[in-house]
Amino acid sequence: MVKKINTAPRILLDCDVIIHFTKAGQQLLLPKIYPGRFVILDKVKAELDKRKKSIVALDNFIEWTKIEVIPFPRDKEIVVEYAKLKTTMGDGEAACMAVAKYTKDYIASSNLMDIKSYCEYFGIVYLTTMDILLEAYKNGVLSEAECDTFIKEVKSKDSKLIDGIDTIKQYEQKVNK
Repeated sequence: MVKKINTAPRILLDCDVIIHFTKAGQQLLLPKIYPGRFVILDKVKAELDKRKKSIVALDNFIEWTKIEVIPFPRDKEIVVEYAKLKTTMGDGEAACMAVAKYTKDYIASSNLMDIKSYCEYFGIVYLTTMDILLEAYKNGVLSEAECDTFIKEVKSKDSKLIDGIDTIKQYEQKVNK
Protein backbone atom coordinates (compact mmCIF):
# COMPACT_ATOMS: atom_id res chain seq x y z
CA MET A 1 0.00 0.00 0.00
CA VAL A 2 1.35 3.42 -0.96
CA LYS A 3 1.14 6.02 1.79
CA LYS A 4 -0.22 9.36 0.61
CA ILE A 5 2.13 12.20 1.51
CA ASN A 6 0.59 15.51 2.48
CA THR A 7 2.35 18.21 0.46
CA ALA A 8 0.27 21.10 1.80
CA PRO A 9 2.14 23.53 4.07
CA ARG A 10 2.20 22.78 7.77
CA ILE A 11 0.11 25.03 10.01
CA LEU A 12 1.99 26.29 13.06
CA LEU A 13 -0.49 26.52 15.93
CA ASP A 14 -0.14 29.45 18.31
CA CYS A 15 -1.39 29.39 21.90
CA ASP A 16 -4.53 31.45 21.42
CA VAL A 17 -6.07 29.14 18.82
CA ILE A 18 -5.40 26.08 20.99
CA ILE A 19 -6.86 27.90 24.00
CA HIS A 20 -9.98 28.93 22.04
CA PHE A 21 -10.62 25.34 20.93
CA THR A 22 -9.98 24.09 24.48
CA LYS A 23 -12.37 26.65 25.99
CA ALA A 24 -15.06 25.56 23.53
CA GLY A 25 -14.42 21.90 24.35
CA GLN A 26 -13.64 21.21 20.68
CA GLN A 27 -9.86 20.75 20.83
CA LEU A 28 -10.07 17.15 19.61
CA LEU A 29 -11.59 18.38 16.34
CA LEU A 30 -8.55 20.40 15.24
CA PRO A 31 -6.80 17.50 13.46
CA LYS A 32 -10.03 16.68 11.60
CA ILE A 33 -10.27 20.20 10.15
CA TYR A 34 -6.83 20.21 8.50
CA PRO A 35 -5.72 16.57 8.73
CA GLY A 36 -2.00 16.05 9.15
CA ARG A 37 -1.12 19.74 8.86
CA PHE A 38 -1.11 21.18 12.38
CA VAL A 39 2.12 21.23 14.38
CA ILE A 40 3.15 22.98 17.59
CA LEU A 41 6.59 24.51 18.00
CA ASP A 42 8.27 23.61 21.29
CA LYS A 43 8.41 27.33 22.13
CA VAL A 44 4.60 27.50 21.83
CA LYS A 45 4.28 24.38 24.01
CA ALA A 46 6.51 26.04 26.63
CA GLU A 47 4.24 29.09 26.58
CA LEU A 48 1.20 26.83 27.03
CA ASP A 49 2.91 25.07 29.94
CA LYS A 50 3.00 28.37 31.85
CA ARG A 51 -0.82 28.33 32.00
CA LYS A 52 -1.06 26.31 35.21
CA LYS A 53 -4.86 26.34 35.49
CA SER A 54 -5.35 24.60 32.14
CA ILE A 55 -2.16 22.56 31.85
CA VAL A 56 -3.91 19.17 32.19
CA ALA A 57 -6.43 20.02 29.44
CA LEU A 58 -3.65 21.29 27.19
CA ASP A 59 -1.41 18.26 27.80
CA ASN A 60 -4.38 15.98 27.11
CA PHE A 61 -5.05 17.94 23.91
CA ILE A 62 -1.53 17.25 22.64
CA GLU A 63 -1.65 13.59 23.72
CA TRP A 64 -5.08 12.79 22.28
CA THR A 65 -4.89 14.73 19.02
CA LYS A 66 -1.41 13.42 18.20
CA ILE A 67 -0.49 16.89 16.95
CA GLU A 68 3.29 16.84 16.83
CA VAL A 69 5.37 19.17 18.98
CA ILE A 70 8.41 20.03 16.89
CA PRO A 71 11.72 21.62 17.90
CA PHE A 72 12.37 25.25 17.01
CA PRO A 73 14.81 25.24 14.07
CA ARG A 74 18.46 26.11 14.66
CA ASP A 75 18.92 27.90 11.31
CA LYS A 76 20.74 31.15 11.96
CA GLU A 77 18.32 33.37 10.01
CA ILE A 78 15.30 31.94 11.86
CA VAL A 79 16.97 32.36 15.26
CA VAL A 80 17.96 35.96 14.44
CA GLU A 81 14.44 36.75 13.18
CA TYR A 82 12.90 35.19 16.30
CA ALA A 83 15.14 37.26 18.59
CA LYS A 84 14.14 40.43 16.73
CA LEU A 85 10.41 39.64 16.87
CA LYS A 86 10.53 38.60 20.52
CA THR A 87 11.35 42.18 21.53
CA THR A 88 7.82 43.28 20.55
CA MET A 89 5.61 40.20 21.09
CA GLY A 90 5.15 36.89 22.86
CA ASP A 91 7.28 33.78 22.33
CA GLY A 92 4.58 31.89 20.44
CA GLU A 93 3.83 34.53 17.83
CA ALA A 94 7.52 35.37 17.40
CA ALA A 95 8.49 31.72 16.96
CA CYS A 96 5.68 30.95 14.52
CA MET A 97 6.36 34.02 12.38
CA ALA A 98 10.14 33.53 12.29
CA VAL A 99 9.72 29.91 11.20
CA ALA A 100 6.94 30.64 8.68
CA LYS A 101 8.95 33.44 7.06
CA TYR A 102 11.67 30.99 6.05
CA THR A 103 9.73 27.72 5.62
CA LYS A 104 6.54 28.95 3.91
CA ASP A 105 4.48 27.22 6.62
CA TYR A 106 1.16 28.80 7.59
CA ILE A 107 0.36 30.30 10.99
CA ALA A 108 -2.77 29.71 13.06
CA SER A 109 -3.12 32.71 15.39
CA SER A 110 -5.90 35.10 16.28
CA ASN A 111 -3.52 37.70 17.66
CA LEU A 112 -3.92 39.95 14.64
CA MET A 113 -2.43 43.00 16.34
CA ASP A 114 0.89 41.16 16.54
CA ILE A 115 0.88 39.14 13.34
CA LYS A 116 -1.25 40.68 10.60
CA SER A 117 1.01 43.38 9.15
CA TYR A 118 4.14 41.20 9.41
CA CYS A 119 2.44 38.25 7.72
CA GLU A 120 1.00 40.42 4.96
CA TYR A 121 4.37 42.10 4.38
CA PHE A 122 6.22 38.77 4.06
CA GLY A 123 3.40 36.91 2.29
CA ILE A 124 2.79 34.49 5.16
CA VAL A 125 -0.61 32.81 5.14
CA TYR A 126 -2.34 33.07 8.52
CA LEU A 127 -5.55 31.57 9.80
CA THR A 128 -7.50 32.85 12.79
CA THR A 129 -9.65 30.71 15.06
CA MET A 130 -12.66 31.96 13.06
CA ASP A 131 -11.04 30.92 9.76
CA ILE A 132 -10.45 27.43 11.14
CA LEU A 133 -14.00 27.32 12.49
CA LEU A 134 -15.36 28.36 9.09
CA GLU A 135 -13.35 25.57 7.46
CA ALA A 136 -14.84 23.11 9.97
CA TYR A 137 -18.31 24.35 9.03
CA LYS A 138 -17.69 24.19 5.27
CA ASN A 139 -16.31 20.64 5.55
CA GLY A 140 -19.13 19.40 7.77
CA VAL A 141 -16.88 18.80 10.79
CA LEU A 142 -19.14 21.14 12.79
CA SER A 143 -22.72 22.17 12.08
CA GLU A 144 -23.85 25.79 12.00
CA ALA A 145 -25.36 25.40 15.48
CA GLU A 146 -22.15 23.82 16.82
CA CYS A 147 -20.07 26.68 15.38
CA ASP A 148 -22.39 29.26 16.94
CA THR A 149 -22.17 27.45 20.29
CA PHE A 150 -18.36 27.43 19.94
CA ILE A 151 -18.31 31.21 19.39
CA LYS A 152 -20.66 31.85 22.31
CA GLU A 153 -18.69 29.54 24.62
CA VAL A 154 -15.31 31.10 23.82
CA LYS A 155 -16.63 34.64 24.24
CA SER A 156 -18.31 33.71 27.55
CA LYS A 157 -14.91 32.60 28.88
CA ASP A 158 -13.29 36.00 28.35
CA SER A 159 -11.60 35.27 25.04
CA LYS A 160 -11.85 37.57 22.05
CA LEU A 161 -12.63 36.33 18.59
CA ILE A 162 -13.95 39.06 16.28
CA ASP A 163 -15.98 42.00 17.57
CA GLY A 164 -19.51 42.09 16.21
CA ILE A 165 -19.45 38.49 14.97
CA ASP A 166 -21.67 36.13 16.94
CA THR A 167 -22.46 33.44 14.35
CA ILE A 168 -20.57 31.47 11.75
CA LYS A 169 -22.90 32.80 9.04
CA GLN A 170 -22.01 36.40 9.98
CA TYR A 171 -18.33 35.51 9.68
CA GLU A 172 -18.86 33.71 6.37
CA GLN A 173 -20.62 36.80 4.98
CA LYS A 174 -17.80 39.06 6.22
CA VAL A 175 -15.16 36.86 4.57
CA ASN A 176 -17.05 36.60 1.29
CA LYS A 177 -17.48 40.36 0.86
